[in-house]
Amino acid sequence: MTATELIDTCDIPKSTLYRKLDLLGSAQLLRERDTINPEGGRTTKYQRDFDNVMISIDEDDTFSVTVERPERTADERLADIWSAMRDEL
Repeated sequence: MTATELIDTCDIPKSTLYRKLDLLGSAQLLRERDTINPEGGRTTKYQRDFDNVMISIDEDDTFSVTVERPERTADERLADIWSAMRDEL
C-alpha cells in the first residue's frame, strides 16, 4: 500500500504513520518499493517483510523474537542492494 492508502485504512495522522513506518523499517519488518509513475515522479509502496513472528519467554525470563522471512528471488535481492546503495548516497 502507499502511505496515503495506509493513512486512509488505518485512520491515523500522516506524521504518526511515517513514525511507525520508520520503526517497522528499522526493525526490518517492512519493505519499501518505489515505482515510476507514467506522468513522472515516483510512488513508494510499503509491504510486510515477514511471514511469521514468534515471541517467547523461557523459564529464566529470557525474551526472544524469531522472525520468519519469505525467500527472496535474485531480482528482489538485487533491488535490495540498489536500495541500500541509494540510502548511503
